[in-house]
Amino acid sequence: MLAMRPATPDDQPGLAEMIQARSDWMKANQLPSWRSWGRHVHELAGNCARHPGDMWVLIEHDNRILGCTTILRTSAPWTWTADEAAESAYYLNGTVTDPAERHRKLGTLIADWAVDRAAREGISRVRRDCSSPALAAYYQQQNFQLVREVSTPGGQTSYALERKAERVPAVAAWLSSNGHAGRQQKAPCLDRGRSNVSEAARIISRTIRGVAGAHLSV
Repeated sequence: MLAMRPATPDDQPGLAEMIQARSDWMKANQLPSWRSWGRHVHELAGNCARHPGDMWVLIEHDNRILGCTTILRTSAPWTWTADEAAESAYYLNGTVTDPAERHRKLGTLIADWAVDRAAREGISRVRRDCSSPALAAYYQQQNFQLVREVSTPGGQTSYALERKAERVPAVAAWLSSNGHAGRQQKAPCLDRGRSNVSEAARIISRTIRGVAGAHLSV
């Protein structure tokens, strides 16, 4: 059985192993930016300690990490307008899944979980952005709508996508209802009401410069 729970510093070794596996898989399949992923493995895995309550992990019943994502409440200012930024939204960043489990479509499960969770928490939308047209097309397969293409401060093209928050009944079929990992906990980031735009911009900017620009088949 699968479950989503907040990441903890103890998850760092498992996260690093999974992200390294993703980088190795990208290299084997000759996908762009695998070197960038390889260089950022420990930095990405370290988000479980640097951003407690924001990073979530998808785990198997034995607590094996199969995926992760980070939920931000602020956006990159060059991607979303001021009016859009004022709306309630989740911003998904750094979603990674184990390439050995690609047949289980875990990236889609994580997206559906975020959309369902947003609806339960009264959040209106789930948004994400990326610099890869292939990745933008993949997100559209997950029912995200392309809002716009913009040029980032680094000169790359950023694709802004969003999906209306709504209950997704299928999520209950794969989320465990046993133990703390399966309980529908309120995200600590919501309790804090975090609005640190500069921090979000730093994280997302780094992603645009290389990490999330890779062609990820999550």
